[in-house]
Amino acid sequence: MKPAIKDSITDLLANDPAWTVSGETLVGNWKFTNFTELRAVVVAVCNLADELNHHPTVIYGYNTLRIETTTHDAGNTITEKDVELAGRVSEVLERL
Repeated sequence: MKPAIKDSITDLLANDPAWTVSGETLVGNWKFTNFTELRAVVVAVCNLADELNHHPTVIYGYNTLRIETTTHDAGNTITEKDVELAGRVSEVLERL
């Protein structure tokens, strides 16, 4: 992992404790009031992923959301694409 990526990841984790690193994957976990609230977030995240052309794994249940992002075409490692997606997801969640 390049030093610049490490710095970007450190900044992300400092700004949003919902994000963690698991191996070579950024992982975010959130809990919501109900499925209706969760559904709005999932749609917003999917729209953002399409906008960035970088598609994470999105796992959700009644009121929980888990997002896992790694860059497959870079050997399944965390790249700036993942850090940007994670940061933008955090921004979306702040607005909702």
